[in-house]
Formats: sequence, structure tokens, C-alpha cells
Amino acid sequence: MNLNCTRRRLAAKAFLLLVAYYPLVNWMIRKANLPLANLWEEIMLLVFLVFAVTTSWRKIGRLVTSPVVLTALLFLSVTLLSYAANTYYIGAYIQEARLAFEPFMAFVILWLLVDGDAGGLLRETLPHLVASATIVAFIGVYQYVRKVPIPAQWLDATETGVISSRAFSLFGSPNVLAGYLETIIPLGVYMAVVRTRWYERGIAVGCVLVMGSGFLLTLTRAAWLSAAGSFFVGLFILNPALAVVFAAAGAGILIAVPTFRLRMTNLLSSTYVDKSNNLGRLFRWRQAFVNLIDHPLLGSGLGTFGGSAAQKYGYFTGISMDSVWIRVLTETGMIGFALYVSWLSSAFACVATRFFRSKDKLWLFASVGLLALLVNLFTDNLLDSWAIALVMWSLFALGAVPEADE
Repeated sequence: MNLNCTRRRLAAKAFLLLVAYYPLVNWMIRKANLPLANLWEEIMLLVFLVFAVTTSWRKIGRLVTSPVVLTALLFLSVTLLSYAANTYYIGAYIQEARLAFEPFMAFVILWLLVDGDAGGLLRETLPHLVASATIVAFIGVYQYVRKVPIPAQWLDATETGVISSRAFSLFGSPNVLAGYLETIIPLGVYMAVVRTRWYERGIAVGCVLVMGSGFLLTLTRAAWLSAAGSFFVGLFILNPALAVVFAAAGAGILIAVPTFRLRMTNLLSSTYVDKSNNLGRLFRWRQAFVNLIDHPLLGSGLGTFGGSAAQKYGYFTGISMDSVWIRVLTETGMIGFALYVSWLSSAFACVATRFFRSKDKLWLFASVGLLALLVNLFTDNLLDSWAIALVMWSLFALGAVPEADE
């Protein structure tokens, strides 16, 4: 390995460490109120991107023609076309476009910096990623035990007085914490499975238990279901018997723990359905499809319906669309939605395909977490969180990096 390759790999390691510890670093920077604290993510990405481009410029042509980047550019083109067709306030478009494409720079940076052995790089990063997620989860567990007050809208009407808190940790929402943890927990399970020294395995198991507890105590039903389904698929690929045991254990936990049982049964209650239909999630989804009928091909424009930009600039009066997939469909139309699905699915396919090619369980467990997250995007607007988006695009990048013989 020459000096330039060594420098690039060291930069990739440094970048992955920042991604791994992002929730803690971000919290400390903002608490300290440092200069440019609100822009530190953009500055970090810009510094690493400049280094990646200047040291790996020969790879740019191959990067641009890769399926993930090509579909990203096509989706970006459609969002610009949609903006031109709808002619609305450009600030709304820019804010939503930044949320969609700035974290994607993590993919570009790592693809350029990593020349091969992406699996080895991911294995080196795993202890840090799991350690950070464990600390974040522990804070959430502590909040739940101490019954930290939460907004009333985080609970259904029938749960008031029965459930008094939900874990949310350093994030502003238990749904975001759940989305973050469901992506990383499978990697912790992988560490617990492959470690050979008893104390290393014990530490990994302890981390999984803390992360799992924090995940369950978010009381986020969509994340529970998406993670359970994804784990079932992953375990079924490994061993169908393990999948059956997992399903039985999950059902047993829901039945045995009253709080969990209440959360799940309320999902089917008439009270929940009425609330959801009355300016709730189902109501907003119906409004999204009404909006799509008026703008079927290109949508009403990125940043005009259901996201944080639409709320900030007065295009949308609801709390949130609560669905990345439906929001993209109504904002960019059927053309934009098809390209967005192609963008994320091509990135996921890189990770899943790497497992089927190599049979390396690392990529299977990474796929499990990513699949859970992608399914969960149907019911939550999770990619507004940099913690989630950076982890997602970093894992996608490591799966997409060509090996030396490719």
C-alpha cells in the first residue's frame, strides 16, 4: 500500500469514527455553543470531501457511473425540474434538498477514500459504533426509569396515566432513537456472535441488551414491527429454526409485558383510528394522495408537503407527513418517487449482494439493520436526523466500494 492509499484509509477511519460518535459529538458541540455549531456537519463533510476529491480524483468517473450515484443525480434532476414546474419559494426547496443530499456526501467520501477491504474497515469501526449507540441507549433507559416528562402527543389518549414516559435520549423524538438503534443493534448482535474471547463476547452481549432495552423503551410500534420483520428475514436466511425461535420470543415479550401489549393493541383500537383520521397520520396520508392527483408526474415540489421545510415556510400545517416514502411521492411525483426508490434500493442492494457473494455474515447483519430502517421510513420521517442518515449512507458506501478484484 503506497503513501497516498495509506492517507486515504486513515482519513476514511477518521470519518467513520466521527459518524460512529456523531450523536455524542453533536450534543457536546451544541451544548458548548461553539462558533459555527449549527454548521459543523457541513464543514466536516466539506473538509473530507475536498480531501477525498484531491486524493482520489481518478476514481470520480467510475463513481459517477455507479448505479447509486447515477440514480441520485437523476433524482436531483427531477427535483429541480419539479421546482421549475411549480415555481415556489426557493428556500423551501433548498432546505429539503440539503436534508436529502448533504448526508449522501458520506457515501461519496467513503467511496472515494476506500480502495478495498471495506469489510475490514467496517469491522474496525463496529466497536465504536456499538459503544456510542450503547451510551445513547443507556441515556434513554435512564430517562424512562426516571419518568422524564414527555409531550402529550407522544402517547395515545387511552395510554395517558398508564404510560408516563418514552425513551428519547439525545434525540428530540423516541421515533428517531428507535430508528437509530434498529440500524445498529444487528451489528452489535454480529459482534456478540463472532467474538471468540469470553470477555469480549460478554461485553458485546451487554451492549446488545442495553441497546435492545433502549429500543424497546422508545415504545415505537413502527420500529418494533420493521425491526422484527427484518430480523426474522435475516435469521431465516441463516437458519429457519432461529427465525421461529425469534418470532416466538418476540410474541412472548409482547404478551408478558403489559406496557408493550398496550402499545400494540392500541394500534388497532377505534380510539387510535379516530385520532389518526382526525388530522392524524392517516388523514395526512390521504391529503398527500390528493396532492399527488393534482401533480401526478413531478409532484408539488420538494419542500412543499409534509417535511420540515414545508412546515417552516407554511406549505404544510400538519405536524409531519410521518412517511419519507409518501412525502417523496407527493413532492416529486411518480417520476421522482421511482428514481428515489431506485436510489435507495440500489444502495441497499450493494450491501445485500456483498453478503450473497462473500457469505460474510457481517454484511447480512448490516443488511438486517438497513432493511429495518428502510421499512420504517414508511411510517416516520427519519432521514431528517443526521445521526441516522450518516450511518445509513456510510454502511451503503462500504457495501458499494469495489474490491480490488472487481
